[in-house]
Amino acid sequence: MNIVILGQQGSGKGTQAALLAEKFDLEHIDMGKTLREIALSDTPLGREIYEIQNVRKTLVSSKILREILNVKLKSIPLKKGIVFDGAPRTLDQVKYLEDAMLELGRKIDYVLFISIPEQESIERASRRRLCNNCQAILVMGKIIKKENDRCPKCGGEVSQRKDDTPEGIKKRLEVFKNETMPVLEYYEKEGSLIKIDGMQPVKKVFADIIKGIKRQRLS
Repeated sequence: MNIVILGQQGSGKGTQAALLAEKFDLEHIDMGKTLREIALSDTPLGREIYEIQNVRKTLVSSKILREILNVKLKSIPLKKGIVFDGAPRTLDQVKYLEDAMLELGRKIDYVLFISIPEQESIERASRRRLCNNCQAILVMGKIIKKENDRCPKCGGEVSQRKDDTPEGIKKRLEVFKNETMPVLEYYEKEGSLIKIDGMQPVKKVFADIIKGIKRQRLS
């Protein structure tokens, strides 16, 4: 089983991808986390990704995504399914991913879209913090209470990502609307899109995802 999960910033797609990976024993490819890790490296590619994500606040080029996905796909045993968290985000990335998967004897079985309103996306993502040590995503007001709190998982320092400011989120939402909505429209025409209401509790969102997969499997 190979799944793509997409959604606006703060939609909870990372949480749901992790739950799917655990339930179905899937490899979780978190493109956002992977790109952030590379952006911290003092390499030409790392500096380029840092500039794109934190200064321009746009999507990385398909060329960069191809390089990273190519390495990751070839490292995963064919018998193990994959959940792609946050990719593909543009139509040309869809074409590349489909071709790369086909070459390896794979295909995308389900595409999930976890949808939330724009204002909810801004509010949720603005509360998001990141552990500088273990890279855990923490929610201000829930997991941590003050800006100087340490990560409850490893004790590391916590900070806000540069692209999680209200201005940065609004810019990324505009990019999502222009670049990723056509991807969702493409998959809807293909009959593989499952729409999920992201305004529900985490467990209910996950239950709806499982129902959607079962319903589509039987159709």
